[in-house]
Amino acid sequence: MLSVAHLPLVLWLALAPGLAQAPTALTCRGLDSGATRIWEFSRARGRWQLAHWREGRPQDAVRLLLPAATEAVLTPPLTLAGRTSNGGIDVALRGPASAAVLDVYVSYELEVNVDASLTPRIDELNTNGPTGVRCEITGAGDVR
Repeated sequence: MLSVAHLPLVLWLALAPGLAQAPTALTCRGLDSGATRIWEFSRARGRWQLAHWREGRPQDAVRLLLPAATEAVLTPPLTLAGRTSNGGIDVALRGPASAAVLDVYVSYELEVNVDASLTPRIDELNTNGPTGVRCEITGAGDVR
């Protein structure tokens, strides 16, 4: 049976999950030569979104809401993975933030059947296989 003496411990256990806030924004830059590709993962209202643009052109970003079942750890080790059941979206980010590997596969032809608001530009999110990226956590705490 719990007594008044246990109250501080009970309160700490109830509040502890909220103390370590999970990242809500992560920006990754491609390590390849040429125009730097940028992928930004952001979390709002319980869902992850992926945006992509070329260096200096954030106004041209292509955005895609990732599957609701997307899993994320994002601080050591840096991990994010999401996949749709029809195979039209498959996103994996793993490794340390300073030298991570990002693999994004998005198929407009498969996903437009699920979300008619998509445009063929979502194919620009593709990395065409695993690619090296350097990531930076740019936000903390879940935005509801």
